[in-house]
Amino acid sequence: MSTAAQTKPTRPTRKTTASTRQLLAITNELTRADGLDAALERLVELLSLHLNAERSTVFLNDERTGELYSRVAQGEWRREIRMLNNRGVAGWSFTTGEGAIIADAYADERFLDDFDRRTGFKTKSILCAPLRNLNGDIVGASQVLNKKDGQFAESDLALLDAITQQAAIGLQTHLVLEQIEHSRQQEAEFLDYARRTAASSEFDSLVGLSGATETKAAAPKAQEKPSGLPE
Repeated sequence: MSTAAQTKPTRPTRKTTASTRQLLAITNELTRADGLDAALERLVELLSLHLNAERSTVFLNDERTGELYSRVAQGEWRREIRMLNNRGVAGWSFTTGEGAIIADAYADERFLDDFDRRTGFKTKSILCAPLRNLNGDIVGASQVLNKKDGQFAESDLALLDAITQQAAIGLQTHLVLEQIEHSRQQEAEFLDYARRTAASSEFDSLVGLSGATETKAAAPKAQEKPSGLPE
């Protein structure tokens, strides 16, 4: 018999169990959200809360335009943000599939200060990670700004990855539903256009037929010769 000690399976610690429950709670919360916008808004709030940051943004990739866009940004700035999907820290994370920890935003060449100049917000530190769907495909990037206590660390990046991976389950559902709804709207618009085009063509045909009838009716009749007169 071997005298080697058998390795006992490790039991999950209370901290690990609590973290797992927390992540599952995030998934359930996002799944129950009323649409994609609501899910993204809640995810942004959760990222800032759990990573103790001033602001967070979730960018999604628009395959049609090659842009990253954000529908939700914490704070008063609520307009949609768009940029090419290879620009900025988010664009770098999206194209490389890697996370980024930046202690001094303005000292990093990847950083774009457009948002700061427009809003007056001052970006100091950045934590960024790619956002993947359930198939592992990168569909966007999550960005967290200005840690309130100290600097972002590897443990923060690991937590950001864990939250976004778990959130992908809830987001995927809303993305699929939104795509279905978008397809329905396009189909409805096409059918409405087809009906209006057909009605317009029918109207033009009726007008043309009516005009032809009126022209025929208005044409002068050949005068009949009086009877009895020589040919």
